[in-house]
Amino acid sequence: MLHVKVNATSANVCVGFDVLGLALDLANNFTFEKSDEFSFVGFEDAYSNVNNNLVYDAYVELFKYLNLEPIRVQIGYKGEIPVSRGLGSSSSLIVAGMMGANAMAGYPLAKDEVFNLCAKMEGHPDNVAPAVYGGLVASYNVNGDFKAINYEVSNKLKFFVIIPPFKISTNEARGVLPKSLSYSELVHNMSRIVNLPKAFSDGDIKLLNDLFDDRIHEPYRSKLIKGYDEIKRICTENNSVLAISGSGSTMLVISYEDSIVDKLI
Repeated sequence: MLHVKVNATSANVCVGFDVLGLALDLANNFTFEKSDEFSFVGFEDAYSNVNNNLVYDAYVELFKYLNLEPIRVQIGYKGEIPVSRGLGSSSSLIVAGMMGANAMAGYPLAKDEVFNLCAKMEGHPDNVAPAVYGGLVASYNVNGDFKAINYEVSNKLKFFVIIPPFKISTNEARGVLPKSLSYSELVHNMSRIVNLPKAFSDGDIKLLNDLFDDRIHEPYRSKLIKGYDEIKRICTENNSVLAISGSGSTMLVISYEDSIVDKLI
């Protein structure tokens, strides 16, 4: 039996809209075991079939790319990543399916090739990249192919997530974004994103605080998250930083101290 563990991810990382992503410790676990027919264990009834299962879709897609007949398996699932909360739950299903298929086929593809297929299936790379590589990852597109660069993250930094009891759909989060941006807003973000890897590798909260000042998506999406302004104030006053995780509703807190959790509860 093959076991695949895929970590949760936090996309955007404030100023890195659709580019940056971080891997978190929370994870979904999957199993792939050869079977006479495709079957599913641990999924909700609605997703326990070949017509409505994203892991299966990704699994079959990789075999299609290899021009091979899919090896039939029983797919098992145990989920810890909350669904529709901005923590890469759907990306974890795609990555699991692709990684599982590559392993069952005897590892014909390198990790970079599997990542590219995952990103193409997802449509954008900022969640799947850290799920594949771990750590902090910046992704970009070259003539339709996705590339990724991994950056170190200092162990001085501690990461926490605040998961509100409500969902924000990707369509809703995309819908509140402006249709155009000024040059000054774009330059503002560019001047910050280019320095983020340095802040993460050094574990520099002060620098992160300077850089976590987005002008592209957070000013608009934050209005969809009840309590965001108060949580941001508490973080700022306690040497911590806050970002919306993915498109929300989850928020990512980065700090030096575990004690920030007590102040946020």
